[in-house]
Amino acid sequence: MSKAKLNMRQERFCLALSEGLPQSRAYIAAGYTSRGNAAEVAAARLFRNVQVQSRIAELQAAAVRRSEITVDDLVAELDSMRKLAMACKNPAAGVAAVMGKAKLLGLVVDRTEIEATVRKPSREPTNDRRMSLEEWEKRFRPKAFAS
Repeated sequence: MSKAKLNMRQERFCLALSEGLPQSRAYIAAGYTSRGNAAEVAAARLFRNVQVQSRIAELQAAAVRRSEITVDDLVAELDSMRKLAMACKNPAAGVAAVMGKAKLLGLVVDRTEIEATVRKPSREPTNDRRMSLEEWEKRFRPKAFAS
C-alpha cells in the first residue's frame, strides 16, 4: 500500500478526490493554503505525483469492491438468515428476514397517511357557520366602476 509514502495532507487530498471533490477544492480541504488559480495549479501538480496517483487508484479499487454488493447478494444473505432463524426456532427473526427481502425487492412499500383539513370561507375565523351565496357576493364581489 502506498499510504505509508504519503504525508497527512497528501492522504487527505487523495481521500477528498475519491469522495468526488474537484482537484482545487480537494487541495484546499487537505489543508493547503493556496487560493484561486494557484490552488488549481498546485492541485494539478500534486495530482501528477506518482504516489498520489497510486493511492487514488487504491481508493477507487476499494470503492469498486464495496459497490459490487447487489440486491441479489442482499436477498441471498437474508434468505440464509431466514433459514437460520427457522432452524433456531425464532420465527420473529424469520419474519424480519422475509420482510427485509420484500422491501429490497420493492414488494412492500412503507406508507404514511397524511390528513388534511379543508377550510371554506366563513364570516369570522372562529365562526363555523357557512355563508350563503348572497352573503358571499355582497362581501366579496368587486365593486362596479362609476362612469
